Amino acid sequence: MLDGIQDMDGYLRAYGPALAERIKEQAKPLFSPGDPWDDRLYRLLKRPYQAQGDAIMGLCRLLDDYDSAIVVGEMGCGKTLIGLAVPYVQHPRDRPARTLVMCPGHLVRKWQREAKETIPHAEARIVRHLGDVLDLDRASRPDAPEYFIVSKDRAKLGYAWRPAVVESRDIYHCPTCHAPVLDRNGVPADYGYLSRNKRRCGRCDAPLWEADNTRIRRYPIAEYIKKHLRGYFDFLIADEVHELKGGDTAQGNAFGALASACRKTLALTGTLLGGYADDVFYVLYRLSPQAMQEDGLDYRQVTGWLARYGVLEKVTKYYPADNVFSKGKRGRTVVRRKPGVSPAVFSRHLLDKTVFLSLDDVAPDLPPISEEVTGVEMGEELGHAYEALEDELSSAVRDALAQGDKTLLGTYVNALLSYPDRPFDNAPLVHPRTGEVIAQPAELPRDRVYQKEQKLLELVRESVSEGRRVFCYAQYTGIRDVTARLQELLMDEGIEAQVLRYSVPPEKREEWLRNQVESGAQVVIANPKLVQTGLDLYDFPTLAFYQTGYSVYSLRQASRRSWRIGQDKDVRVHYLYYRPTMQERAMHLMGSKLQASLAVEGKFSEEGLLAMTQGEDMATALARALVDGLEGEGVEEIWHSLNKKNLTGGHEGTRGDGLLFYIDPVGAAKRTKRRSTRRKRAVDAGQMGLFPEL
Repeated sequence: MLDGIQDMDGYLRAYGPALAERIKEQAKPLFSPGDPWDDRLYRLLKRPYQAQGDAIMGLCRLLDDYDSAIVVGEMGCGKTLIGLAVPYVQHPRDRPARTLVMCPGHLVRKWQREAKETIPHAEARIVRHLGDVLDLDRASRPDAPEYFIVSKDRAKLGYAWRPAVVESRDIYHCPTCHAPVLDRNGVPADYGYLSRNKRRCGRCDAPLWEADNTRIRRYPIAEYIKKHLRGYFDFLIADEVHELKGGDTAQGNAFGALASACRKTLALTGTLLGGYADDVFYVLYRLSPQAMQEDGLDYRQVTGWLARYGVLEKVTKYYPADNVFSKGKRGRTVVRRKPGVSPAVFSRHLLDKTVFLSLDDVAPDLPPISEEVTGVEMGEELGHAYEALEDELSSAVRDALAQGDKTLLGTYVNALLSYPDRPFDNAPLVHPRTGEVIAQPAELPRDRVYQKEQKLLELVRESVSEGRRVFCYAQYTGIRDVTARLQELLMDEGIEAQVLRYSVPPEKREEWLRNQVESGAQVVIANPKLVQTGLDLYDFPTLAFYQTGYSVYSLRQASRRSWRIGQDKDVRVHYLYYRPTMQERAMHLMGSKLQASLAVEGKFSEEGLLAMTQGEDMATALARALVDGLEGEGVEEIWHSLNKKNLTGGHEGTRGDGLLFYIDPVGAAKRTKRRSTRRKRAVDAGQMGLFPEL
């Protein structure tokens, strides 16, 4: 029956139509594109695109029966408009809805402005202090749609705390039951142990901490709403919810508190998954605790989630042990979380409560976007200096790993990623734990333009000559800062360049960018994290990643800041890297993780499904590059596959129309089967024993 079928493409070509029919029979959408809209959608001050309106109606139908929903929308597809419109349309007609919006700090003004420009007669105000919610009357009824916008940082901030114990004879006692306070080893605890984390008494479970009234006296806004305003807000909109995925983080807990206090919750994100299965665990638990419990999962059982939907690595080390009458082995097992996610997450926990939107669904007439990955050869001098540094670091890492010490891996990866871009003014590299010098980077002249810098200058000159502004991303902006040098090189070429730094407050970055454009800036340089969410870079149709780092969240968000509804120029995204270096390996891994991330959002491909199950940590995989070599052909091939989807304006393997998803065998058949490539070895076979602990 399966004769002649060798891969996913062949299977879809043969059985795609039958699968599509079965899906249509068993999965009935709550709303299908083409069904009539609610008349309130036509009253919006901004008319939504067809796909946006269909998504709004689908979410409204979903929230008739569910308490929460998720919108996974490609950057620029109008998630803000969708989020604002759902409470307006879904809520009963006899009473306007009250909506609480929790968003990143630099977006509060944008949400306030968009609410007034989208919803008729809307009242929108920003919550900055606890006093802004203290005077709210739970018995009052709104006369018009109300939107309260609070930043995720403001929502979490509370009072400082200090240990609350009674000291007697140099031993700390519980203030409630007076039992001695012991640490995990059963030894009387010292003050440092009590001050690191909030502890509870081992006998009576009383808290061993209290509010510190000598410091800032402040009560968390999220906690106040949960305790005193439960049910006051009809909707909670959690923008950029992927930033709230932490189980024990203050922002994640604030999100959980607000979600429990509001009647309905709508989560918005452009990048739901960052590579690990537990990226979505706490988000889903805070949105749908009942569904997670029905799946047999407890809030504190993230390991159970990983065992079912993720990748766990179990490593057992055996040591010789002398027994009384014989010799044997004693083992110690360590379980580690690894990147990777099962496609079952999509079908069991996302498909029934999530709307997936891409820009070509919303605005198929957008100008094209292209992504070009350019590898640059190092010159002879830089190449020798890099190889010498790599040899020194690898020797130190080998020695450390032989003793079970992995603390050097971070130093190894970051040093090799950053050194080619700044081969001067580098201090000796020291062991982060012992302070011992492990390598001394060679000092190269700073009064010359190196190869990747020259490539960036050529790219900028070409764009500026066409009247196109350039936004340049640099990952290292702290100790290994390259932004000042790039600005200097550009200014020497007569190009007006400015640097956006962390010192610009988040809520003022939009205004800062507008002022730079008005004053004639042709290039702006910044860390991608400063603009990765919410900011629109319409004036910068060319994006240049001088450095990428290895965060899928940051890269996906930052690479789409210009390609948005309203853009009238073609968007060009350039990624520069040195070959053959750690930067090349990072580009390969980023492409693989991007395919896995897209697969969870319904954009399946054979490579994406494979990447979903590859349990390789980014930093560890980069370190492993010393042993396995660098797959140069794989870098270009994997990014060519991603870029091909942009140029064709479709998603190979599947597509999503509104809320109805079906397999498209024609689209799948268009994709060229990925060629297998031989792995290049960077070391001889005799050296393949390096880093066995990895």
